[in-house]
Amino acid sequence: MVAAQQAERGIVFIASGAPYVRDAERAARSAKKQHPELPIALFSDVPSTDPVFDMWFEVNDPHRRSKLDYLARSPFRDTLYLDCDVRVIASVTEPFGLLGRYDLAGCHVENRHPVSSATARLTDPRVDPGFAGFNSGVLYYRLSDRMRVFLETWSAGYKAENARFDQPILRRVMWEMPEIAVIAIPPEYNLRTLRGIMFRSANESQARVLHLPWYKSADSAPYRFWRTLRTLRFSPCNAVLAIRAFFT
Repeated sequence: MVAAQQAERGIVFIASGAPYVRDAERAARSAKKQHPELPIALFSDVPSTDPVFDMWFEVNDPHRRSKLDYLARSPFRDTLYLDCDVRVIASVTEPFGLLGRYDLAGCHVENRHPVSSATARLTDPRVDPGFAGFNSGVLYYRLSDRMRVFLETWSAGYKAENARFDQPILRRVMWEMPEIAVIAIPPEYNLRTLRGIMFRSANESQARVLHLPWYKSADSAPYRFWRTLRTLRFSPCNAVLAIRAFFT
């Protein structure tokens, strides 16, 4: 067991329910394989006996977005928060270096069409449409008084709006709290589609974190397979645009 006060950097998972704890165990084992030096903390309502976790903290009053209640309680100064449906397949320590200058780092939400994605709508009149926001499944942050206020504001906003998704609230709070210095990191730290995984040239950086529906064991295997396969899809309009590119 690693003493929390001795760990400046570490990885945090937050899970509610036995299936998500199992997912967190699998995800944590992939992270530990890449970084045996990094302590890993689990917040959950169901204890885990997996030795991959160096620390365990109990989640009280669990709900589908319990992570919002516990991000501010990370035992680390610099935290990499990971959703449970991920696999770490390469080094993920590089963005920690950004936390000496920035408070929060993450990857942009990919599904930004205002009507097709319930998790990343750009229709909130309080936020400039040019501000994309982050996917909340992979976040690097440094705890400080202002960062705790930010995380608590995100949690309170989610509950006050009785929201289904947390990312629109995160986007709004990022916009409304400019005192929180944020920076976008490359997409390979949070690859959400098979398309993004498969169609990578040798000149692009290697994939670091896979974040796919297939890893969410609470869903049935056929459903997980179908949802993951759908991430290969492309729009026919884009095919037309690709052809037009040669004649524009």
